Amino acid sequence: MERSKRLVVVAHCILNSNSKVTGLSRYPGALEPLVVDCIRKGMGIVQLPCPELTFLGLKRWGMTHEQYDTPMYRKHCKNILEPFVFQIEDYLVNGYSIEEIVGVDGSPSCGVTLTCTGFSGGEPDDAVNQHKNLSEVRGMGVMMETFAQLLSEKSINIPFSAINEKKPFA
Repeated sequence: MERSKRLVVVAHCILNSNSKVTGLSRYPGALEPLVVDCIRKGMGIVQLPCPELTFLGLKRWGMTHEQYDTPMYRKHCKNILEPFVFQIEDYLVNGYSIEEIVGVDGSPSCGVTLTCTGFSGGEPDDAVNQHKNLSEVRGMGVMMETFAQLLSEKSINIPFSAINEKKPFA
């Protein structure tokens, strides 16, 4: 059978919700509706690394865009994304189609149209009350901003889209 030469690039947690901050996953493993839809369309799936997991590990707290918007975290995102940019470039040069890049809205790292904001600082005891300051605002998460910039530098134009985990999956 011939390959379709069609791919979709997805945020890590779409295929592995175990990478999310404890308590934030809304599905047990992979996001089945999206994955099955891609498979039925004959598309290959490229899984991006989780920048939060590779930066802080599994025992991290939920954080906001402001907390991740640091030179060191942006450098980390760039370092883990560069191999994927080269891979995408290679696919495109060889006649493949990257249909879209799918992020997770509301994520401070992988949001596409919405990201999480509201960090107000303080002592660890204040973390309990931080959730009162949180909101979703228009904009990309830190990793997706970095990814879009890296692709733009190579004149690669791929549409970004996002799942919204607050809405039921069909």
